[in-house]
Amino acid sequence: MKKYLIYICMLWGIVISCNDDDNLPKISPKDSGEWTDSRDNTTYGWIRLGNLDWMTSNLKYGSPYYENEYGGPLMDNYGNPRSVVSWYADFDFESDYKKYGNLYTWEEALEVCPEGWRLPTDEDWQNFEIALGMSTKEVGEEGWRGNHQATLLRQGTEGLGMALQICGCACLTGPYSPSLYLNSVEESGYYWTATEKKNNGLEETTVYFRKLFYSYSTVYRGTTPLDKLMRIRCVRDAQNN
Repeated sequence: MKKYLIYICMLWGIVISCNDDDNLPKISPKDSGEWTDSRDNTTYGWIRLGNLDWMTSNLKYGSPYYENEYGGPLMDNYGNPRSVVSWYADFDFESDYKKYGNLYTWEEALEVCPEGWRLPTDEDWQNFEIALGMSTKEVGEEGWRGNHQATLLRQGTEGLGMALQICGCACLTGPYSPSLYLNSVEESGYYWTATEKKNNGLEETTVYFRKLFYSYSTVYRGTTPLDKLMRIRCVRDAQNN
């Protein structure tokens, strides 16, 4: 197992070490740095794995989700746009936005990354997961996969540096739901990919996403209709320094 992980990570340009018990591997990116979005002067950290740089915090650009109204697939049955609310009357949306970044529709997520950056595809996530030790067989499955990959993805500067957050999503509670409800904050983290599932047998579009649960070390891969708001990480082709 150790030789396999070392081989994969040599290909991806990351440094890996394991103890003799094959416990959680210690993985360091090939490179890291900071980048400032000129649109709003927000600075993001990034880490390099393979041929991609990944932002190490969720994108914030655009008007905060709690100030917006959402149409399209998020409209109610009467054609009215919906806004985001919480189950808790005293929920601090501004603090949530500052800590976890913005929430986006899938269509917004495809367009909102800064110039030179983009929304990662399902394949980008799969390659990342393989670099963290997930088997090539398991990586293409749906549902909870892997063993320690979610733990690694959540590591901050003490480890991998990706710092993937458990930051919830906003979704409908039913077809007659008057609002989008922000839920699962600090319980689950939801992240869009740019990849639509082809030939899904449905009349509506479904796309791949990733989900982490606060107490799981595995990563969920699944598909969903476009009736949600999720957070995003942006990627770019690795830059020559």
